[in-house]
Amino acid sequence: MEFLYVFALMFLSIFGLAMLIRLFFGALLNSAARRFDVYVRAEDGLDEFVRFAGKCSHIGKINIILSGGEPDNAARSLAKKFAEVNIIGGQGR
Repeated sequence: MEFLYVFALMFLSIFGLAMLIRLFFGALLNSAARRFDVYVRAEDGLDEFVRFAGKCSHIGKINIILSGGEPDNAARSLAKKFAEVNIIGGQGR
């Protein structure tokens, strides 16, 4: 019975230490990774780009630059659907 008790304690302590080391190095690597904000113009095919960029870990926020003053429906729906998407009103050129 003592063998099972000692074995269980050793297993839990080794497993716990391994998980703490894994969490520490995971947090260290995530904090060292740089995240970039991306600025794009509101055009066709923006939905696919936003979906692709959401899967990339190094892209932080996606800012959609509008050529006119009013946001179009596609940009507005993307900003509602994804939390990392912002709309920036641009100057018409």
